[in-house]
Amino acid sequence: MRALRVVLVDDTACVRDAVAASMRNAGHEIVGQAGDGAGGLRETVAHRPDLVITDWRMPGMDGIEATRQIRAAHPSAAIIAFTSTDTPELRDAFRQAGVAAFVAKADVRGLIAAVRAIAERPGQTQVS
Repeated sequence: MRALRVVLVDDTACVRDAVAASMRNAGHEIVGQAGDGAGGLRETVAHRPDLVITDWRMPGMDGIEATRQIRAAHPSAAIIAFTSTDTPELRDAFRQAGVAAFVAKADVRGLIAAVRAIAERPGQTQVS
């Protein structure tokens, strides 16, 4: 499994810290963090990560619009939606925007599995 360069986008610092710790423990490098979608886009453009993990509800630009803009600016980055809201409509909206996976925040093991799938298969466009 290759190590990934990761940007984390979530408006809650303690969530970013927890996800960052999990990613580092799995051997991945956190190259950027942001508290909103616009910041996530800036970090992605600046650092060109392999993976972006984004929340949905954030101030300003939400995670769906951030996913669209990140996908346009850096199409080779995999994006995982990691949010506390889990509805079929939200999953569909994120998938249409271009995420590789949608994972509920209550499913930390699911996040780790999605990241592992991306790390094991470069260019992966859909993992769940």
